[in-house]
Amino acid sequence: MRVLFFNEGNSGSHIMGLAQGEAAMRVGLGEAPDVDARFVSLAPMGRVSTALATRRVEPLSRMKVDFHTLRWHVVQSLRARAQLRRELGTWPAEVVYVKTQSIALAMSGLMSTVPIVLSVDATVRGWWEMPAWVARHGSAPATIAPSAALERRAMRRAALVLAWTAWTRRDVEREVPGARVVEHHPGIDLQRYLPAPRRERARPRVLFVGGRFAEKGGEDLLAALDGKLGREVDLDLVTPSEAPERPGVRVHRLSASDPGLLDLYQQADMLVLPTYGDTNPWVLLEAMACGTPVVSTPVGGIPDMLDGGRAGVLVPYGDPRALGEGLDALLADPDRRAQLAGRALARCEERYDARRQFVRFAALLRDASQRAGAIAV
Repeated sequence: MRVLFFNEGNSGSHIMGLAQGEAAMRVGLGEAPDVDARFVSLAPMGRVSTALATRRVEPLSRMKVDFHTLRWHVVQSLRARAQLRRELGTWPAEVVYVKTQSIALAMSGLMSTVPIVLSVDATVRGWWEMPAWVARHGSAPATIAPSAALERRAMRRAALVLAWTAWTRRDVEREVPGARVVEHHPGIDLQRYLPAPRRERARPRVLFVGGRFAEKGGEDLLAALDGKLGREVDLDLVTPSEAPERPGVRVHRLSASDPGLLDLYQQADMLVLPTYGDTNPWVLLEAMACGTPVVSTPVGGIPDMLDGGRAGVLVPYGDPRALGEGLDALLADPDRRAQLAGRALARCEERYDARRQFVRFAALLRDASQRAGAIAV
């Protein structure tokens, strides 16, 4: 089975998890020797495309009605459609896997010629309804409506929609009742992300990993640990964003594949991500697989990842006091941390092993391809 993996590519340094999905697929390929795979990423934007997609349109921008989201989706989708046609012209595939659906909004016509499977971590509406964005985009329901309509058409015509979490699946079913949607996450490499002996240190160590420091709750974490840093606890911040350096805080500029990041996961006493806007953060899974307890917020698909709070601690977003109380309780209870670590490891082995997930993924692709072939006949 010839499968073309078409990835949306790099959306900026603040997006730290784009490469993990493809990495998981490459890890899993060894479990399905009949899959002939080709990986392609959407080419970077040129100057004209960037201007069309991102330039502010005044005075509409001040009124929050310059349809920035729609312009971005249309430009990216048209570019993706043109590139995909060229790719298929040189390497005909039996099925195309597109990550994510946001670059497939103009591919409805292609879907009648080749089965296209859409990878969805959040619907357009689900993303913009998150607390990180809803406050600053009061007119979003109106301005995202065209994008949501294009998304519904693409999902309706896709051979299959793969929703990464139960939260995403419910959103897809709400938006497009007729879509064929299956909950499926690509998983992570459990032979890379695994527990390691912890080195002795003077104080417990908390880890934060996130591209958008404020939206990921970095400022809330600093407030929650105020007065304790450098005395009762140390904090590692991994982020490309500007972050304050102070006693007890170390700021790291690391990529997702950096061995230094893996070491931080393995050595931390807990990973804390009090995020306002996330779908299914890779950093939670990576920490969980390393046997590190995680603390996060009930945003997007995070409660699904943490098994409703059984495989990690859920705290309200935007509440540094509640976050601080939760962290204090967990830092003071090593038995509780060990219990959470055990449950997190079991959760990863059950649902997020990239090798096992790829076997299921390949079966889903075969079925989608066969269904499309039967319809064409």
